[in-house]
Amino acid sequence: MYALLRQLPFGINPRQHIYRLLASGSIEPFADVEFLSGGATLERIGSVTRMYSGLPPYMAFAAPSGFLGRQLAQEAARSPQFPSSLKDWGDEHHVAYLFTRGLNLPGNLVFGDTSLQLEMDFRSIDPTPTTEKPAHYLAMVMTLKAAAYGSSAGGEQPKFLGIAEDSGHVIVKFAKLGSRMAELLPLEHLALRSLAEVGVPSSTTQLLSAGDYVFLEVQRFDRIGKSGRVGMLSAGAVDDEFFGMRDTWPEFAARCVQAKQLSAAHAHDVDTLAAFSELIGNSDRHFENISLLIDERGDYAGIAPAYDILPMRYASIGGGVDPELTPVAPRVGTIGAKPAVWALAAQAAERFWLAVQTEKLPVPISKKMRRLAATNLAVVKAFVAPLLPPAGSASPRRTRRG
Repeated sequence: MYALLRQLPFGINPRQHIYRLLASGSIEPFADVEFLSGGATLERIGSVTRMYSGLPPYMAFAAPSGFLGRQLAQEAARSPQFPSSLKDWGDEHHVAYLFTRGLNLPGNLVFGDTSLQLEMDFRSIDPTPTTEKPAHYLAMVMTLKAAAYGSSAGGEQPKFLGIAEDSGHVIVKFAKLGSRMAELLPLEHLALRSLAEVGVPSSTTQLLSAGDYVFLEVQRFDRIGKSGRVGMLSAGAVDDEFFGMRDTWPEFAARCVQAKQLSAAHAHDVDTLAAFSELIGNSDRHFENISLLIDERGDYAGIAPAYDILPMRYASIGGGVDPELTPVAPRVGTIGAKPAVWALAAQAAERFWLAVQTEKLPVPISKKMRRLAATNLAVVKAFVAPLLPPAGSASPRRTRRG
């Protein structure tokens, strides 16, 4: 009974193959899995066999979630085997989705032969020409509105996937002009740029507008060219598998260093992201908002470029309610008194709040937000002053990544 194979929706074979797409675009076998009736999953990678009590972490990570996941759930619900609400999906639904409809998933794994054929067909899709992006993105929004996927949870940003001629594979966030989230998308663009300017790897973004909407195009770091892929797992998937804590980013990074999954330099990046988040009011630091890269040997290759870093302190909380634009209130938290970390984070935060005041963007920032940025800049300088290296010491330098 312990090894009895599970019955899956659609009569899916409980013995399945998983493939891996390489950076070159080539495809190779990754693992063979068996889904057992008690809920466990048996995995074979070469001569190594592992048993998971549920789904392997890479499978749980790739399963639909968030705004995009709710769209996929609604589309899958046209078949009676799938509940219309993603909240009602269990492991069997996740397996059924991944092995029959798993196309263009995060990371570099492809689940089963049916999904592999979908990926092969996907390669023939032409990217959107650069000049046509605004019109195409606006049409995508109209399609999503017509599909009526329901309201987003507070802080959950509507988005869709695309392939652009100039940017490659992208995630496109959008919001209606005049809304609070439409003002925060330019701030996300500036926040990621500010981090990159001080040497913290960050996602590349581009702002566009069309009709009554603003778009933030975020290049996917798990894609190389049109067909190449890069392995990744969210911090949540890694922590759930090895630690089961999900406390704070710095504590997670410290555990990963101790377990030799991250270098001290990459942990420094995580600490900097946490400190920068404090200085800009990014209160949405859950464990899906940082990820680890995985190389083609299957080893952890460091922290992925920063993404989803913005002043979520000011984000709409749902029901049309926008928080007051009050000054940021940074705290040391579990980051501790690390002068090199706070100095680098402060450099990025000062660049950010200054850019919010002065930058000319395709989407304007309100006068009220610009005035708040001036106040926040003063708050940042006052807060970090006692945490910075002593006067006369060397300015912070990026440590060499291991």
